[in-house]
Amino acid sequence: MTFTHLHQPSVASTNAWALSWVKENRLDGPALFTADGQTAGQGQRHKTWNTRHGEDLSMSLALPVQPGWTPSIFNMAVALSIRASLERLCPKNTSNKAVQIKWPNDILLTHTGSARKCAGILIENLWRGTSWTATVVGVGMNINSERLTSPFHATSLHEAWGVTLRPAEVGDLVTRDLLEQLAAPMNPTAIVRGFKGHLFGLGQLRSFDVANQTRKGSLSDVDHKGRAKFNWDDGRHEEWLQSGDVTWRFEDQAQNRD
Repeated sequence: MTFTHLHQPSVASTNAWALSWVKENRLDGPALFTADGQTAGQGQRHKTWNTRHGEDLSMSLALPVQPGWTPSIFNMAVALSIRASLERLCPKNTSNKAVQIKWPNDILLTHTGSARKCAGILIENLWRGTSWTATVVGVGMNINSERLTSPFHATSLHEAWGVTLRPAEVGDLVTRDLLEQLAAPMNPTAIVRGFKGHLFGLGQLRSFDVANQTRKGSLSDVDHKGRAKFNWDDGRHEEWLQSGDVTWRFEDQAQNRD
């Protein structure tokens, strides 16, 4: 599938650039926005996403919304596609659990005995009244940068797999895989099933922050609305929560939260 590609050496945020462009121009088809680096990259919940200039991938893909799409299923389809793209890049002897999705849409790689964040996805939607008209899929991915010594629970493709890749080539692969995935009719049941099949921490007892309290429990299910079901070990009833209600904790770096 063809797409428009716009590139700048440096921007504040590829998502902000894409959103501004879409509001000022007619979006007739996919438009890819890339930069060698960002000065104010955006993450989930208004957090910043740090990239190393020229070493990592900063991209946003703007798309007109197609009939049959829903935001929650679209989010899962995007995460599944990006996970699959990374799996294509990993060494052949890598475990089939080496690339996983952390609900709702971070991509983790297993490295040094633990799962570490390699890529983050930020999807921002545009609406005209109650009609969902366009969407911007932002992807930040650690490609060649050093992350193990950073104050975040992260890694890069180079650190985890010993590979050196050009960010532009990875971005092109991710974009083409995603467009191919989205060109097919969305099957919500199959997408939810696939999403759960690659979820990090499914059924594992872990610590989470919920309503300013740290609780132990396990993520046991995800539904078509994108909510996750948690079973708590404190005897309380199970509950379905939105991603904004939960913060994951990583016990081996308890001071860092994501």
